[in-house]
Amino acid sequence: MRLAGFALVAYGFAGVALAQPATTTLTLDAAITRAMDRSATVVTAMAEQQVADAQLQSASAWANPTLHVELENVLGKGSNADFDAAETTVSLAQELPIGGHRGALRRAARASQASASAGLQVAQLSVRRDVTIAYAEAIAADRLAKIARSRASIAAETRRAVEQRYAAGLESELQNSRIAVETSGLQAAAQRAAAGALAARRRLAQYWRTDTVVEPLDDVWFDASSGATSGRAAVARGLDRTHPRVQQLQLATARAQAELDAARAQRLSAVEATLGTRRFKDLPSDSNQAFVLGVSVPLPLWDRNRAGIASARAELMRMELELEQTGRDLAAQYEFAVAELGAATLEVQALADALPAAESAARLSGLGYDAGRLSSLERLSAERALFDAREQLEGALARSASRAGRPCEPFSTLTSHHLSFHSQLD
Repeated sequence: MRLAGFALVAYGFAGVALAQPATTTLTLDAAITRAMDRSATVVTAMAEQQVADAQLQSASAWANPTLHVELENVLGKGSNADFDAAETTVSLAQELPIGGHRGALRRAARASQASASAGLQVAQLSVRRDVTIAYAEAIAADRLAKIARSRASIAAETRRAVEQRYAAGLESELQNSRIAVETSGLQAAAQRAAAGALAARRRLAQYWRTDTVVEPLDDVWFDASSGATSGRAAVARGLDRTHPRVQQLQLATARAQAELDAARAQRLSAVEATLGTRRFKDLPSDSNQAFVLGVSVPLPLWDRNRAGIASARAELMRMELELEQTGRDLAAQYEFAVAELGAATLEVQALADALPAAESAARLSGLGYDAGRLSSLERLSAERALFDAREQLEGALARSASRAGRPCEPFSTLTSHHLSFHSQLD
């Protein structure tokens, strides 16, 4: 009963793939495409881009004119008791921006729009990176679950053989108990590995907002990705472009500069021009009408927007510092990523070179056990060493694949980029 229960749980993961007739392999590119279409991160960035587009349209629009209608000398006393002596004035007032305030707002809106576009690129890079890592982890979890099932299966076979020998009086009770404990632990490990594989597939599926992934994954990519790490790193070093995150912060800094200009111009940002006509009822029809011209100018006597200017200046300083720090952080992250790629490649190679020795030791231990020269525990120990080597290799492959699939961007020239941008602002 115990072995039957183990079989049901240990092969539960395999049942997920068999539950639906999904035979088409889900490649990494297909997974990334799904995530780009449905990821909440990308969809949110696209919505922010639409918001920035709308804000630019709003900043480019003129203020609406105002229609004024006035009646004078009405509802009073004497000759002004009714509307006979009314003087009617109809005028149209239009706000006219001056001092560069409207232009600064438009520059800020354009910078926000470009920053939102760069933010979309950042979101896409982030999703690509995260999906690549989750994809590699899902393949590794599948393989680890398979290794754990094989290990538990061999342990179960060994346990049955030991129980038969124990029943025949050829094994001690201590040996039988130790094998039982060892087998139970391996069965539990197989169950945990199966659960881990299911969880890894669910984590991958969350990037396109579904429950799980039922398709088989691309093992060929997983095995080949470790060999491409050094080449990808070398190509990335030769590129000469800035990271979208730096571009986003550069544009955000430009927006902050434009907002500072707008805050300075807000002290006298617009005047209101008025054009109208006035009609006099008590004059002859050929001379009872005249034009009305007017202009309204705000006087910045009490509020010169000092608080707004100080706030905008502080925001500009904050963005400049964040841009500089981000450039340094990304440069350090890039150097660390290149080092990780090299280390992962060396780790995979070392473990792959050591695997044949572990396989040979396990094979010889099986022959020795069959010949009665080795105990069951010695056989299981050799098998455990082999499976440990395979698990370590799969883990190294997962780390190598996730690092190889990350979008590498060169950051060695970021300092010159953001310093030249600062000089333009000054």
